[in-house]
Amino acid sequence: MTEHQKLAILILRIIGAGWVTLIVVGLSMLGIESAMGVPVQRYPAHTVIGNIAYIVVGLLLVLLSKPLGKLLGRGI
Repeated sequence: MTEHQKLAILILRIIGAGWVTLIVVGLSMLGIESAMGVPVQRYPAHTVIGNIAYIVVGLLLVLLSKPLGKLLGRGI
C-alpha cells in the first residue's frame, strides 16, 4: 500500500467520523434541551429519518475507507 493510499484512508476516516460526530452531537443537544424543558422546534419524522441516514452513511464511509482509499490512491 502506497503512502497516498494510506493518506486517502486516513482522510476518509476523519471525514466519516467527523460527519457522524456532528450529527450525533446535534441530535443529542436537541434531546437534552427537550428533556430539560427548553422549548425546541419539533422536527417532522422525515427529518429525523434523514439524520439517521446521514449517520449510517458516515459509518459506512468509516467502515469502507480502506477499499475506497486504495481505489482513490491507486496510480498516484
